[in-house]
Amino acid sequence: MAPRSGKSLNKNNPNANILTLAFGPEKQGMVTYMVLEDRRHVEILKVMWLGL
Repeated sequence: MAPRSGKSLNKNNPNANILTLAFGPEKQGMVTYMVLEDRRHVEILKVMWLGL
């Protein structure tokens, strides 16, 4: 996964550092993460699983 493959959490700022990405066969999960490009680091903030 590339760090910028998610969607910005802030729709008014598409280049914001906090992004979300749906995952799973039917997109039942969502991860929210922060990209710190100057440090080449990704911090996971929240993982939600809505599937059964």
